[in-house]
Amino acid sequence: MKPPAPHEESADESGGGKLTCALCGGNLIRIPRRASDRLLNLFVPVHRYRCSRFTCQWTGNLRIDSRTAKSLET
Repeated sequence: MKPPAPHEESADESGGGKLTCALCGGNLIRIPRRASDRLLNLFVPVHRYRCSRFTCQWTGNLRIDSRTAKSLET
């Protein structure tokens, strides 16, 4: 069974823009992307994250909205 994807909050929704893990509620930390993530990013803008809690160890990609992607390009 596939674990649920973490809940992504935008800066507007949360005020601070922090992302939290849906599995444990821990903070997500952005990590370097793999080659397959870079390929996926050609079609859908994504960032790779991992949960900061040692006991959880969730890692995965979260889609970023187009406004965030545009601001990161400049």
